[in-house]
Amino acid sequence: MINALSRIVVSAHSGQRALATLLVCVLLGACATTPPPSTIDQSTPESTPASQTTANPLAISDPLQDANRRIYRFNALTDQYVLLPVVHVYDKFTPGFVRTGVQNFFSNLGEINTFANSVLQLKPKSSAVTASRFLINSTIGIAGLFDPATHFGLAQRDEDFGQTLGHYGVGAGPYLVLPFFGPSDLRDATGLAADQALYTVIDPLQINGNTPANVAYELAYVLNKRDTTNFRYYQTGSPFEYTLVRLVYENYRALQIAH
Repeated sequence: MINALSRIVVSAHSGQRALATLLVCVLLGACATTPPPSTIDQSTPESTPASQTTANPLAISDPLQDANRRIYRFNALTDQYVLLPVVHVYDKFTPGFVRTGVQNFFSNLGEINTFANSVLQLKPKSSAVTASRFLINSTIGIAGLFDPATHFGLAQRDEDFGQTLGHYGVGAGPYLVLPFFGPSDLRDATGLAADQALYTVIDPLQINGNTPANVAYELAYVLNKRDTTNFRYYQTGSPFEYTLVRLVYENYRALQIAH
């Protein structure tokens, strides 16, 4: 879904494309509104300074909390009444091996932004591994439908421009809940825009300007993204879910940047 808004809006120069954009936005709903996992990658170094995480949820800057909570509610309702029913149909009628192939395909495309940001962060090992993964999975893995790179011992990395900004000392800024995109902050919202601009310029599938292809791509992206995310709104068992999600998000991003 993250790719959806930027790439379709860029190509929306006619009424037909504008309508397609609106349709996709509605269907995307809460695809990226889900927070990151509540557990941290086991590869995170134990030496991560405690000061780089936020132990006190009240210490997180959230000056737009009233608006953020309304957007959170909007995302939750969109997820419940639009996206999850569609995903249920997708799961019911799509064979497991097909869903796995779709997941691998989009994961492979994600290597593009990871590589660019690894280079910007001056991480030669991560850059080399990511480039190798993309080359192997795009060829031997048949356009990324399979993931032989992992079987070859090349573990997947995850880097984005928000992490790149944090790597160079840019603070998170105020917490934000973005419509459709979910938990974020000023730094990550800026990074999101930069990552999508890069992807739009590169256009690896060469579908910019092709509205039917764009819509098909974005719908597949959304279905896969939500299908592979376990989070469900208002099922955390906490009456303070908004605060909990905010805390998990900010701590998770801090640990990603420190890694």
